[in-house]
Amino acid sequence: MTEWASLQDAYGSAERVPALLATAAAAGADHGAPWDELWGRLCHQGTVYSASYAALPTLAQMSAQHDPSGYVAALHLAAAIIASNDGPEDTAVVRRRYAHEVADLRIVAARNLQHATGDTEFVYGLQALMTFEDGGVWQRTLDRLANGEASLECPSCGEDLLLNLDSRKPRVVSFADASLASTAVTPLEPSAPTVEGRLLALAQTNDRAAIATKLTYLFGGSSCPRCQASFEVPEAFA
Repeated sequence: MTEWASLQDAYGSAERVPALLATAAAAGADHGAPWDELWGRLCHQGTVYSASYAALPTLAQMSAQHDPSGYVAALHLAAAIIASNDGPEDTAVVRRRYAHEVADLRIVAARNLQHATGDTEFVYGLQALMTFEDGGVWQRTLDRLANGEASLECPSCGEDLLLNLDSRKPRVVSFADASLASTAVTPLEPSAPTVEGRLLALAQTNDRAAIATKLTYLFGGSSCPRCQASFEVPEAFA
């Protein structure tokens, strides 16, 4: 039995968490007050706690029992907890401890991709899948596709940059100095054996042409409007 009172969430003792999980499960909905509070307690602005990890088995069970859907609150909360690098334990240790749950969650996330009702829902589902596959930087940054822009930092000079992904031909601009000329982004179509290749293939096979195009720019390279140094976009995520 989990001693929830001895665990911590964002507000202190986690004694309320099991009741919230039970209420959310009984409601059978993916939105509402119980989920709002669970997100606030277990993944507060990206920070996770000891109670967040303890909730993973229940979240995995709820995800597996849910009908196929583009958004499943339990699945996405579990993904956010596992992907977080702002918590009390090393993420690799957490993955090993909950390897069985992560494997089950991966199956659900892969199944649910085809049920996404729009590009935004698909992007968040793809990010969740990358979390359960330990997809490196992409488990925390694919949501920038849904936001339409990516904040970057020049690896050479530290200039704050912005990549507008909603443009027909995305360019990089300085965040603070509009007088600097924007720079072009060279898209990259990655090879199949890579994580990036898998992401592109998933977008293409699920008929997400716009997402597939944006991914090639997110994988691509550019140069800094300030210092002109070349960089790869994934290495410059802020």
